[in-house]
Amino acid sequence: MSTAPQSPQQPEPQVETTRDEVRVRRSPKYSVFIFAGIIVGVIATFIAVAVAPGDDQTPFAQAFGYFALYGIAIGALLGAIVAVIFDAVLARRTRSAEGERESLTLPETDEPVEGELE
Repeated sequence: MSTAPQSPQQPEPQVETTRDEVRVRRSPKYSVFIFAGIIVGVIATFIAVAVAPGDDQTPFAQAFGYFALYGIAIGALLGAIVAVIFDAVLARRTRSAEGERESLTLPETDEPVEGELE
């Protein structure tokens, strides 16, 4: 036997279902493209600083660090541009589908719920 008090019948929640036409399309993740652009920019900067003739007074790490700032900014910008182009190309491939939306409404009760402060 249960020692819990029997609660009165609680009203059932009401579910309302509506059908809508939705558009489905793929979209690139901009952060991934920007991060990939940053990586490519750093690698390109490393190669450019390693290949370029430099003077003996400037250490390699200092020159790489300075030019890496430009490589990061340019790489991020190019990655974002590529993501925008991909988004425009993929936007043409949209298709329509029928979606179902359910909204749940709970009836108001004057009785406190178990665990609720009175």
